[in-house]
Amino acid sequence: MRSNSGQSRVTQLDGLRGIAALLVVACHALSTLPGIGNVVSGNRSAGLGPAEAWAVFSPLHVLWNGTPAVHVFFVLSGFVLVLPFTRPGATASWAQYYAKRFFRLYLPAWASLAVAVALIAVIPRSASPLQSPWADMYVIEPSVGQVLKDGLLLLNASTINTPLWSLKWEVLFSLLLPVYVLIAVRWRRFWPVKIGLALLLAAVGALQDVEWLSYLPIFAIGAVLGAERERIRELTRSWPRVVWFFVAAAGLFLANAEWISPEQPVPGVEAVVTVGATLIVLLFVSCGSAKRLGDTAAAQWLGRVSFSLYLVHLPIILASVTLLRSVSLPLALAVSVAASFVAAELFYRYVEQPSHRLSMAVGRAVGRRTRRDAPADGRAIPQPAEVASPAAAPEYAGSRSG
Repeated sequence: MRSNSGQSRVTQLDGLRGIAALLVVACHALSTLPGIGNVVSGNRSAGLGPAEAWAVFSPLHVLWNGTPAVHVFFVLSGFVLVLPFTRPGATASWAQYYAKRFFRLYLPAWASLAVAVALIAVIPRSASPLQSPWADMYVIEPSVGQVLKDGLLLLNASTINTPLWSLKWEVLFSLLLPVYVLIAVRWRRFWPVKIGLALLLAAVGALQDVEWLSYLPIFAIGAVLGAERERIRELTRSWPRVVWFFVAAAGLFLANAEWISPEQPVPGVEAVVTVGATLIVLLFVSCGSAKRLGDTAAAQWLGRVSFSLYLVHLPIILASVTLLRSVSLPLALAVSVAASFVAAELFYRYVEQPSHRLSMAVGRAVGRRTRRDAPADGRAIPQPAEVASPAAAPEYAGSRSG
């Protein structure tokens, strides 16, 4: 981890983001299987074989659970974007930030939407008893209106490329970043209270089924963790390995709370998932073993392409299943996962990286125009960290579970 005061790249969190993105891919792939997909789409009374029942209704579900991934992504976005503003005396050029953030988020999202529409045109999706009811929900013939609506990233996404749903919250968080910075860097001694209040708001939102109140506080949790990362590391420095074992166990268990029983989850369970996701991020911030896992070559590669992987994988999975389900559904899933990895690397090189470079160029241009208004004392204007955050997990029709 490279760490400079106030602005650092916490490399193990890149790895965590990559691992979370991999879980999203696994979630979507397994959800196309008839038995598992039937349960995931809401029919918890559907019959499952012993192996399927263990895969779904046990802590094993955390290995392919999409819901905790979105919470982890949101916590990570809050954590990383607040870092540049924690330096003493830091000021911000918000016009420069917004210009960069627009290109960083929107261009890859638009490109992924184009990929999804192209795949549907070449391999039209269709319902089939050979795939799950969950996969049937994604059958769609895109209209111009749907594409334009999805491209706004401010409305609920259609099933053309459903993962775009979470970018709505990423965009809103990005627009509201000055508020989050204020919350994170003021009243520093009360940071546990701020995290507690954010969790309380998320719980109220989950209980009342108010999406903005469920999701936007999660970014605040990440922002406070980012601002207080050094204090938290100091507090946890002497924790023995056994304590971190229980933190990891609690995080994974709570993140998987909605799938520990075949019964319908209790109202507000997503707030419990938020607690689990927060513990997992804390683990990767402060625990040596988790840091080493996040810094492995495989996790770092996944982290590098995680945004691209998140954006392109679902259309590829659905196209592969449509094309190969009559031959072998397991073969279709193996092909789709491999193709998703290849496509993610290509998308990263030829879409995400150029978008990033363009966003930096636009930011510099805006910065030159606003530099005349920079503080007279010469204090550095922090450059908000660019987050290649998937910031999302799969959304199923009528459900956020995964």
